Amino acid sequence: MSFTGKLMQTYFNYVYNPVYDFTTGRLNRYRWLQERCVVRLEPHDKDRVLCVGVGTGNEISHILQLNRSVDVVGIDYSHTALQKAYRKSLALGKEIKLLIMDARHLKFTAGSFDKVLCIHVMDFVEEKDKVTNEILRVLKDGGRFVITYPLAKESPSLGINLLSDSVRHSINSGKHRVRALLECLAHMLAGIVYLPLLCRPKRKCYSRSQLEAIMTQSTTGGFQIEEDTVYQDFIVYGEK
Repeated sequence: MSFTGKLMQTYFNYVYNPVYDFTTGRLNRYRWLQERCVVRLEPHDKDRVLCVGVGTGNEISHILQLNRSVDVVGIDYSHTALQKAYRKSLALGKEIKLLIMDARHLKFTAGSFDKVLCIHVMDFVEEKDKVTNEILRVLKDGGRFVITYPLAKESPSLGINLLSDSVRHSINSGKHRVRALLECLAHMLAGIVYLPLLCRPKRKCYSRSQLEAIMTQSTTGGFQIEEDTVYQDFIVYGEK
């Protein structure tokens, strides 16, 4: 791993992941996006599901709440994230397999999984095409995938979008405006820990036509592309 990679890994282990569930993890739009992706994954009984870049395990929680009989494997390169994910799965009464692994080099044989979920990993890797190819390699023929890709370069506008959406949701759900604004302020202060992400090399973004070309070349099954303008992501899902 390069020096920059090790630096980022340290940041994720000791800064990003310890506060993630108390900041981003509480945002309405974040929870909505994960639920939307898990529903698109369509986990069925006894499916073997791989979560690439599982983070602190929130998507695993969504999967297990939807279908507890699936066999879930999660990978990430942060050991602190995997510790949190493991505790969450145990709290739901399910022991899952979690591994430290590079998404660019998945150490699984071809066709190992019925479903693969990959949320917000492409925001942090430079070799997005390589990660996409690895996901499709370990997926069975006819297996289902859900992957998100960035549609815009990362900027403070993303944080503004998420905070605005969170305030609107809080007010619409009946919270007092003052309480909603105080919660927004707390998120803004906690968001300081995310500033280092703006200093990393700018992420590669995709247009809808570029993703259509990639998926047409990489899969023989059908796929669909949805756009989340608040989170500035494309959600690509379908079958291999």
